[in-house]
Amino acid sequence: MEDTSHLRQAVLTWLEQARALPSMPQAITDVALATQPEFGTVINAVVEAAPKSEHRDLYGKTDGDWLPRSSLLLGGSGLGDATRLVAQGATVPVEEVADSFVAFCTAPAPAVEDWLLLTGDLPEGTRILLGRYTLQTFTADELRQLGPIPALYDLQPGGLDLRLLAGAPFLHVPDPDRASDRSGAPWFDFTGPRPEARHWRALLPLILWSPELLHVDAVFDVERGREFGLHQNHVPTTLQIYEDHDNRHEEVEVREIGSFHTTRENSRACEPSAPP
Repeated sequence: MEDTSHLRQAVLTWLEQARALPSMPQAITDVALATQPEFGTVINAVVEAAPKSEHRDLYGKTDGDWLPRSSLLLGGSGLGDATRLVAQGATVPVEEVADSFVAFCTAPAPAVEDWLLLTGDLPEGTRILLGRYTLQTFTADELRQLGPIPALYDLQPGGLDLRLLAGAPFLHVPDPDRASDRSGAPWFDFTGPRPEARHWRALLPLILWSPELLHVDAVFDVERGREFGLHQNHVPTTLQIYEDHDNRHEEVEVREIGSFHTTRENSRACEPSAPP
């Protein structure tokens, strides 16, 4: 079993020294952070805890040598974001950040998945298998766990408000061949703007499930624990106006769910069989 204690301590030391970094966090890029002498200690600890022979995805060639990629260790892991927040003076749960970073480095590389955000309203806790696909709804906390450092999501301004996607129906499927598909020259480009063409085997039973229209709002790339892939500007939203007890009106941004709707009873009775 890999000894990760040195890696965890190196991250905690790195975050502690971040308090002395310049007070303009927007000017502290991942490239600039990688030049800090203290980051060399983190690199060495990664090499020790996650050697290239077992974690090839973390490494790249630098001046002829295989070394952990700084862009991945800072950007992909979320450690760069944590460092900037600390430099800002934000209260960051550094212990959780260190644990998440260790998990990021030492866990097997996750499978790449396609996540299709669908219109409609499904019961909480829906999880239906459709062949290789899964139709599923998630809570905001479950979605938060998809990212590399879940503890940071509520601390980063301008990020995706996961409440918009809480309860949203997703159709997700592993897609290990995506890279090779995109690098080739297929006779018909299924990776274009109409995901229905590529994922019709799972979408067709759902379209036939209800007389109401169901379609794909957005497609996200997700690598659980690494690439969160969900983006605010890809989620169709609308404003709902609520009236409080003092007859004041408040506008709240919510996800557009469309007309597709099913109850828990209907979902149990009408669960589609696995497509061929």
